Amino acid sequence: MKPIKTLILTNLFVGFATGTHAQELNAEKFAKSYKESCTKQQAQIHAKMKDISAESFNEYCDCTARKLITNISSDQVKELNQSGGNPAWLKAAEQQASKACIKEGPAIRT
Repeated sequence: MKPIKTLILTNLFVGFATGTHAQELNAEKFAKSYKESCTKQQAQIHAKMKDISAESFNEYCDCTARKLITNISSDQVKELNQSGGNPAWLKAAEQQASKACIKEGPAIRT
């Protein structure tokens, strides 16, 4: 009887670890995609400012992506990765995340 309990516990642990790993991969995939999109968008918005390159927004976009991942659920991350669209709740989440990442100073101007 004891080996069966051990096997069941092992399978539960492996299942949990696999699920957690999948969630982390989804979050990483979303964060990378979001950061790239954010950087391009910020460069377009600030195109008139000749002295600012797309790389100037890396820190801001990386911060925003991290805040988004922290603030949204794993189901929402999964939805974003699968749909590739912009659900209604995303805009509010982006605004909240970006407000937390805006810094005053020469490095980032939004």
